[in-house]
Amino acid sequence: MAAITGSANEKVFQIRAWGGLNENPDGDTKLKMGEAAVIRNFRITRDGNLQRRPGSREIAALLPEGAEAVPVRGIWNGNVGGVEQLVAACGGKLWKLWDNETGAFIREEIGDIDTGREIHFFGFSDALYMVNGVEYKVWDGQTLSDVVGYRPLVTIAVPPAGGGETLEQVNKLTGERRCWFSPDGKGTVFQLPEKGLLSLDYVKDLATGEEFAPDSYTADISAGTVTFTQAPAMGTNTIEAGWTMGENFREQVLKMRWGELYAGTQDTRIFLYGDGSNRAIYSGLDYDGKPRADYFPDLNEVAVGDANTPITGLIRHYSRLSCFKSDSAWTIEYGTVTLADGAQTEAFYVTPVNRAIGNAAPGQVRLVLNSPRTLHGSDLYEWKNYSAYSANLTHDERQAKRISDRIYATLRQFELKNCVCFDDNWAQEYYICQGGRALVHNYAADAWYYYEDFDAVCMANFRGELLYGTSDGRMMHFSTDYLSNDGRAIDAYWESGSMSFGQDFQRKYSAMLWVGVKPESSAEVEVTVQTDRSSRYTEKVVTSSLANFAHVNYAKYSYATNRKPQMSRLKIKAKKYKLIFRTTAADSTVTILAADVRVRFTGYAK
Repeated sequence: MAAITGSANEKVFQIRAWGGLNENPDGDTKLKMGEAAVIRNFRITRDGNLQRRPGSREIAALLPEGAEAVPVRGIWNGNVGGVEQLVAACGGKLWKLWDNETGAFIREEIGDIDTGREIHFFGFSDALYMVNGVEYKVWDGQTLSDVVGYRPLVTIAVPPAGGGETLEQVNKLTGERRCWFSPDGKGTVFQLPEKGLLSLDYVKDLATGEEFAPDSYTADISAGTVTFTQAPAMGTNTIEAGWTMGENFREQVLKMRWGELYAGTQDTRIFLYGDGSNRAIYSGLDYDGKPRADYFPDLNEVAVGDANTPITGLIRHYSRLSCFKSDSAWTIEYGTVTLADGAQTEAFYVTPVNRAIGNAAPGQVRLVLNSPRTLHGSDLYEWKNYSAYSANLTHDERQAKRISDRIYATLRQFELKNCVCFDDNWAQEYYICQGGRALVHNYAADAWYYYEDFDAVCMANFRGELLYGTSDGRMMHFSTDYLSNDGRAIDAYWESGSMSFGQDFQRKYSAMLWVGVKPESSAEVEVTVQTDRSSRYTEKVVTSSLANFAHVNYAKYSYATNRKPQMSRLKIKAKKYKLIFRTTAADSTVTILAADVRVRFTGYAK
């Protein structure tokens, strides 16, 4: 926002709110006052002030000293076993990073996990589950182990001759099954639902829960029969037999790399995707109706669109599951279907939304203010239904709104398929990170900015504080409490557009500039300009420091205690110029509140 005061020949142009980065394709002469043609390591606060970005400090090194540098593959925080936990994966290990008793960051090994690729975490049934394309792990707060798989009850009321009533589907994760026998009081030979078993694991009495003695029956694993020495007493579902088949489909689950919770209006099923196909598999409920993360029924699959393009993102959006492929968008909706025998069962229906725009960064779809955001082509899209009758996405190309026009030149330099995206809902900032760089959208102020020397490969918000893992195996705390990047100076730079002050046809002269800086410990900024005559003018230093021993630099020490914003007057004689702010010190920060430029109009341009 800019205000103009003064006479016809001399005016004061005031910048009261800063607008962030705007890489206008037609040049920087069209920018509004307060917008940046170039911004590096400055941010826009929620109140619209220009502030040097926060610094960072290492809180944990997850690799042994001298070990080869490898990235942190994932970070997660939430409740496990009723206790708040913060964990990260790096160097083939899962690490615990927070001690609830001392309230301090720690580095404690939990167990082994494959960290060859990104690890996706999700909480379910008071435990933490992990998928990475080769493993499926679970941590209950005490033990880290492989997810073995639930043994489904495939048939019940099975008479000695076999048959019975089908109940649960087989589980992709395991070859283990079970059934319930209903003896007739006469038969001794019972036929299992399957033949060619790998093993018969047990036979037990359901009334007592105790297993039958090994000498009370024999098993023929080839024929799939159990023969009792004495006919069991008549009853319905009184005996349970458990067996294992040699073939299972566990690899189909282990190949999945990402997941999302969804089941219509509740998050009771886990949808896994990311094996490079157009399929997603989802978990089931056991016969008691309990949601399970270790049960993936054989028929619980959803195929989305053609088989030539993979699913790259799933995210729950209102009562539907938004599904993105590399070149299209879809929704998955919960429903029911009637089978041939008249029984009803749950089903998930796929509906197309957009046939041209999808998501290029696998697993990086994020929900920002309850609207999905995806990277596609060289752009960032926000998906929103603007109709009054429904908030769910429908088949309407207008719902994919491109919101990256102001950062197009920088975003096109990012490898979108390798980007890491994160929504810091606490600070209302959305991050696109890749190669030690980040584009950040402050959606509270609707401003973009650009960070360098920001090596974030995974991120999490823990108790309102932003944490990130680096490409060399370190965990960092990102905060305004730090004035440097773990000791490295933060080179912050802001450059305005070529300001014509609203009258391109006139010559202008400015000899006076006022800059308002927030008083804080070690506040300092260099101010200069560029014009059509010179690329650099004399730098003026503006300081506004308070008495504080937290970050003492006695060369710049101040006894000032007035916390009210102060305006500093600078004399910089120039015509038609760009305004530039810069700070490179490792022991200072700055928050710029306002800038006023006095301009004198001296005649018509020739």
